[in-house]
Amino acid sequence: MDVRPEVFTADYTGRPGERTFFLQSRSETLTLTYQLEKGQVEVLAEKLKELLLMIDPDDVVKTTSAQRDPAYALSAPIEPEWRVGTIGLTFEEGSDSIVVALEPVSAAAELGEEDDEDDDDEGPDVDDFAVRILLRRDQARSFAVHALAVVAEGRPLCQLCGLPMDPDGHRCPASNGHRLNS
Repeated sequence: MDVRPEVFTADYTGRPGERTFFLQSRSETLTLTYQLEKGQVEVLAEKLKELLLMIDPDDVVKTTSAQRDPAYALSAPIEPEWRVGTIGLTFEEGSDSIVVALEPVSAAAELGEEDDEDDDDEGPDVDDFAVRILLRRDQARSFAVHALAVVAEGRPLCQLCGLPMDPDGHRCPASNGHRLNS
């Protein structure tokens, strides 16, 4: 299924340490929401930035700071279609579109098995994915800037051990658990 959204975003629900991350594609008639991991959001945003700079080395994404955009908050109801397993990216020159291809976890495992048999270093073809989200460059840029800010809103890291601290503090292994860092 090919989708050309008006808005493509990533955001989360829950408090730091208990967050659930989502991708959401919205148009006038269709809202699609997919659950995924924080790391997948971060890698997707970074790879979109890289792709934009490969297309145009002078793209403003190079100098734009990560910043949350309130217009990119999730729209209710937030019921995911499925959990994302594999994400593919490509650029279609003819339509000047960046394609974000998504595959659910169970189908991603099957694609991985097929990929092993092919000896193809490029991975699965994005045309074979369950959903292909076609973005304009400005949409990809806005997603990357917003998504990187969303990911950065996580728990602060402990200065002693480098592990994430819960809002109530944490038992730091560097202090042998003798004190609660906050």
